[in-house]
Amino acid sequence: MIEKNQIIENPQAKEHFYRMSDLANIPERPARIHQYKSGINKGRTRVIGERRASKGLIGVSEKTLWEWVRKGEFPQPIKLSPTITVWRATDISEWMKSKEVEN
Repeated sequence: MIEKNQIIENPQAKEHFYRMSDLANIPERPARIHQYKSGINKGRTRVIGERRASKGLIGVSEKTLWEWVRKGEFPQPIKLSPTITVWRATDISEWMKSKEVEN
């Protein structure tokens, strides 16, 4: 199983990948209790665990990164499965170098 905040390596190509949690800033979220208001779970509750804040490599929010991807201003991601999306470390490195040159 692939864990969060883990650089994924492709053993055949020795290529490195980043996940969204490695790139974007993630705000802290305290634990809370959610109560279902409708549907088959109406009236039931569920505990949503806390999330620690983390500082990403790029330093912007997840929403901003997805907006940049949509506009073509950030490298396109690779879908490894329906729930796992990654970016090549080389693509991110080249993108960061290009932004330093422009500034």
